[in-house]
Amino acid sequence: MLVLTVALIESSVQPGGRAPAPEPLALVQAFVNTVDREHGPDLLDDPDDLVAWAEYRGLEPPAVIEHAREVREALRTLLWANQAPPARIPPEGASGPVSAPEPDAVAAAYAVLDAATARLSPRFAPLRLEGDDALAAVLSAAFLAIADGSWTRLKACPGHRCGWAFYDRSVNGSATWCSMRVCGNRAKTRAYYSRRR
Repeated sequence: MLVLTVALIESSVQPGGRAPAPEPLALVQAFVNTVDREHGPDLLDDPDDLVAWAEYRGLEPPAVIEHAREVREALRTLLWANQAPPARIPPEGASGPVSAPEPDAVAAAYAVLDAATARLSPRFAPLRLEGDDALAAVLSAAFLAIADGSWTRLKACPGHRCGWAFYDRSVNGSATWCSMRVCGNRAKTRAYYSRRR
């Protein structure tokens, strides 16, 4: 488990051999990927792990883990919504895929982010949201990516129990899975057996 925790802290895991997102989205990607929903470690379950993640990036750790968890899952919901056409998203503990995020879920995600950014100050030269911890840096990076149009390339894998954030470098922005060999193949296999039943 320690090896997986270190991999999450350092963001050294990139399924499918994908390159990490460019800055500033790499920080958002690393933050969303502070949990391995399939294999277990969650850096937000242990304050020391969250401190290690923030310090690895030269940032001040967030004061309240619950806020960090809410922001992370709100960002993941928005990354699932970046799938086009809408991907089929599995809820926690589900045995199979379900529908993409409902508009209410996306609106709720934006409400969480609005509340989190209320404590930040806008700056214009250069454009950023300024705050004093890692959460502020993540939110500022998301804000900049939305402003510059690169946000839609950061997606969350719709694979069962995955949700891994990845950067879509395909020409037409049509990548769906963090790894076609793993999550994509699993989905194809489930669909095949479902049709055979």
